[in-house]
Amino acid sequence: MKPKIRVLVVDDDTVDCMTAKRALLDCPYPVNFDIETVGTLSKALDKLDSGRYDVALLDLGLPDSMGLDTVKRAIEAAKDVPIVVLTGLADDRTGLSAIDMGAADYLVKDPSIGGMLGRTVLHALERKKVELKLKEALDAKADLVNMVSHDLRIPLTAIKEGIDIVLGGDAGAVNDEQKDFLTLAKRNVERLTRLITDFLDYQKIEADGQQFNIRQNNINELIEDVHRTMEPVAKQKGLDFRVELEDGLPKIEFDYDGITRVVTNLVSNALKFTAKGGIVIRTRKDGGVIEVAVSDTGCGISKDDLGKLFQKYGQVKSAKAKDVDSTGLGLAISKQIVEHHRGKIWAESQLGKGSTFYFYLPA
Repeated sequence: MKPKIRVLVVDDDTVDCMTAKRALLDCPYPVNFDIETVGTLSKALDKLDSGRYDVALLDLGLPDSMGLDTVKRAIEAAKDVPIVVLTGLADDRTGLSAIDMGAADYLVKDPSIGGMLGRTVLHALERKKVELKLKEALDAKADLVNMVSHDLRIPLTAIKEGIDIVLGGDAGAVNDEQKDFLTLAKRNVERLTRLITDFLDYQKIEADGQQFNIRQNNINELIEDVHRTMEPVAKQKGLDFRVELEDGLPKIEFDYDGITRVVTNLVSNALKFTAKGGIVIRTRKDGGVIEVAVSDTGCGISKDDLGKLFQKYGQVKSAKAKDVDSTGLGLAISKQIVEHHRGKIWAESQLGKGSTFYFYLPA
């Protein structure tokens, strides 16, 4: 028996609906298409929400909705139902924008559509199956990581508390040599705890499970917050730490906590790798983006290391930084956060002459 595929055609043009129906019914592939048509987006949203359909064909010019907003609303209602966009405009940019928003594919309405429509629908369904299987695998991986990490955190917390009790003298007198060993053990427990936290965060963002609160914010205010927080550390190291912020920058959309983490990571790295001199955070508007730069007078980065900076566990191999404590995930996490905001992050450096890390966000 041929498998049945339930198709919802969303188009107010009777001729186009009949053309789509004919193309699917004449499809040479071993499937049966059960086709239903509606002429408005509002009716389509109600039907898509029912979960009765396997795929939807969506026209972008409907009586109650026009353009890419139609795609956005349909995808929100369709959940896991693939959407194939049908457009009367021979404009690849519109079709590619629809795919970028989550559509499975797009076709331009013309006489040749009949030979391609059935194949496009079947390919969209196969891609959706693969996506769902991949999502299931990623969810299973995330669950395993969370479980293992949780099981590791509990004994680590107990170990740290036990070390604190002994270091504090509550379990008896501790000589200087014993204190040194215990302090080293405590530092390594804390580092392992940070590594687990960073690893969990990286996996969560990578699996698209991190929830970002995107809203209008002032990037200069965020930089000032980070500066106030990190300035005591810079002073303790005898470093000059200042900001140079362009006045009048417009508010832009970003997750405040997420971008704070990015800037904090960059400043933390600068503090770790800078023995003398200072650190500067700058902001400026450059065309349609706002750029943030964190510069330092530290040990610099070789050309070989620059290409590895934003990879998982990528660490600088500078001899001057060999004792720096790092999980190797901070820059990888920063890259994920910035790219989630449709931005870009990169670094420029010369060994022995300091580094500048840049990122920009759409304005």
